[in-house]
Amino acid sequence: MPPAVSGKYKQLLVVLVLNFSLSPFFDGMFGELLSSALLLYTLIVIVRTFSMRQQLLQLYLGIAISAFGLQTGLRLGWFSAEVLFLAVLIQVVYGIYLGVAVYLILRDILLCQQVTVDTIRGSICVYLLIGFIWAFLYGIVASLDAQAFSTSILNATSSYGEIIYFSFVTLTTLGYGDILPVSPIARMLANLEAIVGQLYPSILIAILVSNYTAEKLK
Repeated sequence: MPPAVSGKYKQLLVVLVLNFSLSPFFDGMFGELLSSALLLYTLIVIVRTFSMRQQLLQLYLGIAISAFGLQTGLRLGWFSAEVLFLAVLIQVVYGIYLGVAVYLILRDILLCQQVTVDTIRGSICVYLLIGFIWAFLYGIVASLDAQAFSTSILNATSSYGEIIYFSFVTLTTLGYGDILPVSPIARMLANLEAIVGQLYPSILIAILVSNYTAEKLK
C-alpha cells in the first residue's frame, strides 16, 4: 500500500486542538454559535481528509450541515416544542459522524506501511476524537436524565465546555472528582472511556513501533 500523503492530518489536528482549547471560552449565545460553527468546520475538515466518491461526500457534508442547522436553531429557540428530541438527535448524529472518522483514520494508520510524522498526527487526532465522541455520549445521557451526574453538566441549549472537560478528565484517568457519574449508564460510559484511554495509546504505540521495526529490517 502506498505511504500516506504528507500532511494529511495536519489541518485536522490543528482544528481539533483549537476546538478542545477554546471550548471553555464559548459562553453565552454568541459563544455557543461560535462553538457550533467550529464543530461544523471540524466535520468538514474530517470529510476533506479522506478520498470519497462525490455522492458520498455530498451526503456526508449534508448530514453535517443539517445537524449544524438543527443545533443552531435549537440554541436560538426555534424548536421549543421538541427540545429534548432534537438535542438527543443532534448528539447522536455528531457521535456517529465522529465515530466513522475514528474508524477511517485508524484503518488508514494501521494499513500504512510507513510510520511518518503524519501517522503520529493521525493517531493523536483519533485520541482527541474519542474524547469528543464520549462527550456526546455523556450529553445524550445528561439530556435524558438530569440526575445522571453529580452536577448539571449539560442542558438542551448549553455549550459543551463542562462536558468536554469531564470527558477528557475521564479519558486521561485524571479523575479530579468535581464531577461524578451517578446513574448506572453514566458510570458504565465513564468506565469504558477510562479503559479506552489506557488501552488505546499502549496498543497503538506497540503497533507503530512494530511497523517501524519491520520497515527498518527490510
